[in-house]
Amino acid sequence: MPADAPFALTAHGEGGIVITAVNACAEAEGVRVGQRLADVRAALPGLASAPAEPDEDARALVLLARWAGRYAPARNVEGADGLWLETTGVAHLFGGEAAMLEDVHRRLARPRGGLAACGFTVRSGLADTPEAAFALARFATSAARPFAVAPPGRQAEALAGLPVAGLGLEAETVLLLRRLGLKRIS
Repeated sequence: MPADAPFALTAHGEGGIVITAVNACAEAEGVRVGQRLADVRAALPGLASAPAEPDEDARALVLLARWAGRYAPARNVEGADGLWLETTGVAHLFGGEAAMLEDVHRRLARPRGGLAACGFTVRSGLADTPEAAFALARFATSAARPFAVAPPGRQAEALAGLPVAGLGLEAETVLLLRRLGLKRIS
C-alpha cells in the first residue's frame, strides 16, 4: 500500500468494524481511531483497509524495542502500540535529548529499511516523567511534527491544553471528565 494513500487497520468492535490504526494520509483526511469503518467509507470511499493483526504487531513491537537498545538500556513495550525508553544519563551521547530524538526519527524514516518505508509513523515525547512523555507523544505530535520535548522543569507548560486523555486515565474516566466539562489539561 503506498504511504500517500489513505489506509486504516480495522477490527470488530462495538457497533461493527472499527478503525484501530491509520496512516498519516488517512489522518490528514480526518480519519480517527475508534470510528466505524462504514461511516468513514461514506465520507472517504477511497480508504483502503485491512484487518489488524495484533499478535504480529506485538512481535514487531518487541523487535523495535530491541532495536531501541542503542538509545536506552532500559526499555519496555507499553500497551499495544507504544515503547517506553528510559534515557536518563544517555542523551549526552547523542548531543542532547532533542538531537537523540532527531536521530531516532531519522533512522526510522529511512526510505530503505526504516519504518516509514512500510507506511508506519513514529511519534515520541520526552519529559521529566513517563506520564508526561506519554501525553506529549500521543497528543502533542503529528506526522508533520513527530516528536515533542518538555524542557526540564517545564512539564506543566508543555502539557497545558492537551486533552485529558493525555493523563493516561481509563477510557470511562476520560469520558466522565469530558461530560463534566473538563476537556483539557491546564
